[in-house]
Amino acid sequence: MLERWPEYDPAEEYPEETRKLIAAMNAIKSIRNIRAEADAAPGKALTAVILPKEGEKETLEAGERYIGKLANISSFTYIDDKTGVPEEVMSAVTPDCEIFIPLAELVDYKAEIERLKGEKKRLEGEVKRGEGKLSNRGFIEKAPEKVVSEEKEKLVKYKEMLAKVCETLEMMEKKI
Repeated sequence: MLERWPEYDPAEEYPEETRKLIAAMNAIKSIRNIRAEADAAPGKALTAVILPKEGEKETLEAGERYIGKLANISSFTYIDDKTGVPEEVMSAVTPDCEIFIPLAELVDYKAEIERLKGEKKRLEGEVKRGEGKLSNRGFIEKAPEKVVSEEKEKLVKYKEMLAKVCETLEMMEKKI
């Protein structure tokens, strides 16, 4: 209690490692959400088919050990386009990739469609919120430029995620 407070040292920042860890955490969270939606047992090892965004494959590969251990994924397959996606999957979209989990024996297509509709609704709300903020002249004029640019980046990210969710939802509705 008599020691001095630590002082900030920019040399102790690790932006690349932080980015890798955040990508792994997003993947783990998404896979766990898929498991919960499918009522899949947490102890059942699954395989993951991952469609990384451009330049993100190495980032995701760096986190495989954590993803495998914490989301119980036994094997990873990376694909370049959706032609490599198995027939029966549940999917999730993260800022770094799309994750497809083959759950043929556990998939309830109606439940997956409902989950995707919920995700679509959430993303539509985020897009609407972002567009509302960016169309507000008071926000644009008063907010620091950094905050405005961050909001613009978030809006682009949410629009991309919404497009992917809509595409997956359309694919799933064709299965029924």
